[in-house]
Amino acid sequence: MLRELSLINSPPAPVISVEGREVLLFASNNYLGLANHPQIKIAAVKAIEEFGVGSGASRLISGTLTPHHTLERDLAQWKGVESCLTFSSGYATNIGVIPSLAKADSLILADRLCHASLIDGCRLSRATLRVFQHNDLDHLKRLLSKRPTHASTLIITEGVFSMDGDLAPLPEIAQLAQEFEATLLLDDAHGTGVMGPTGRGTVEHYGVNPGHLLHMGTLSKAIGSSGGFVAGPKDFVAYLINTS
Repeated sequence: MLRELSLINSPPAPVISVEGREVLLFASNNYLGLANHPQIKIAAVKAIEEFGVGSGASRLISGTLTPHHTLERDLAQWKGVESCLTFSSGYATNIGVIPSLAKADSLILADRLCHASLIDGCRLSRATLRVFQHNDLDHLKRLLSKRPTHASTLIITEGVFSMDGDLAPLPEIAQLAQEFEATLLLDDAHGTGVMGPTGRGTVEHYGVNPGHLLHMGTLSKAIGSSGGFVAGPKDFVAYLINTS
């Protein structure tokens, strides 16, 4: 089937104009309506006036500007961890982070309904990938129990699954990760800004210790902008700066 692009003639909102026709929008990830929020637009214009529209270089050369530092500091504090690194998109985050965490001699255990960007990251890592049935803790535990000898094990799940909208049993998965000394990467793209009493995500929703896992999120959904990020221990982020 040949797909075509729809031309939107208005800002993202509950009612939008599609090629001149007003329709209700049910297809957007702009959950909180922040993409067109007046205060955020003013702040964006102010930042552009002060720092321009582009960094002109990669982050490791001369492209890390004050807004990058401020955003990463605030995201880390918000997520309850030591440090954070931002990327240009959620996809770039996943394909950058996973190959840094898992190498050819690693084992990755991923939920069957993980987003395609996570699977692409797993493939790029060249690690051994095993898929456990969706939210099936018994299956995950069996794979952990029967795992062959690998240098490291990485468990990957989403907080709020993008296609089905259900939640991962995060406390139990985090417990299994600790029991089997595995690293847990949580893709909370659809939980960030939505789940938990203050919108900090699925970790806050369940009351899981944020220090027990690595947090991936996006800025393009509930946050209403663009970009992705990963947050966790300071040493982990320093490692990513040099490897992702």
